Amino acid sequence: MKTVQAQRSTSQTLKIPSLPSVVFRLNDLIRNPDAGVVEIGQEVAKDPNLSTRVLRIANGASFGLKSPVLDPVHAASILGLQRLAPIILQAGTKSLFGKGKQKIKQDLARHWRHSILVAQIARDLGRHCKNPDIMQPEELYTCGLLHDMGKAVFWDNKPNKYKRCNEIIAATGRDPLAVETEVMGANHAQVGAKIVLAWGLSRDLAQTIVFHHEAWRVAKAIPTTVLIALADRLADAVEAGDLEGMPFVASRRDCHFLGFSKSHLIEVTTSALAGWDEIEV
Repeated sequence: MKTVQAQRSTSQTLKIPSLPSVVFRLNDLIRNPDAGVVEIGQEVAKDPNLSTRVLRIANGASFGLKSPVLDPVHAASILGLQRLAPIILQAGTKSLFGKGKQKIKQDLARHWRHSILVAQIARDLGRHCKNPDIMQPEELYTCGLLHDMGKAVFWDNKPNKYKRCNEIIAATGRDPLAVETEVMGANHAQVGAKIVLAWGLSRDLAQTIVFHHEAWRVAKAIPTTVLIALADRLADAVEAGDLEGMPFVASRRDCHFLGFSKSHLIEVTTSALAGWDEIEV
């Protein structure tokens, strides 16, 4: 089967879940300049499952609150709307995958821990970036969180096939995207971009996701891809505990293009390493 035909077939057979309607309502409220944090917090509280997840994430180490928050209205007022938006998206997306599928629970847990780590690193690097064309830190958090969303869809839809795909990658060292296309009919970046567009999220986000393994190919047009690709590599180093290799994950070219120093890189990765064990899913 030709690649284009395989991709079309995969798109037709994969079940892409819809975001909960409450997430759409909340995103509309957050974008509404007339909506206040109390109103948004009250809307979160109407959904017990979402509010529980929002509070758990908000009280996690990555958002650095000085004292625990116990209700969504308080969380909204403490965090602010920019920080609340990616928390709501994180809570909403994680609930979509792996329901009743115990055999992929560990695989999805690894996926989410990695995605959250990439999100944290991308956001923290973004706070040091001098490149004016890079997305804002909370947008970068969303990019990092969703960059591998296609993998979650593969695990959720075709776990045995995707397990075999990963076994081939591990055994041969071949390009993961090529193996995914060969085995699954499309790669995870393509599927992730399709999800983002299906959910009505921004085209910029979709483009960043689809090219995050080919960052320098599109760096001029989509500069955020360079930062997400770097955050992804740094997350891999953190997960592997590669202390010596971490400072060398970013090239001089990366630092110059993004506009931060090696000291900023070390600061962010040190923080990520300290918080890695505290990431819960």
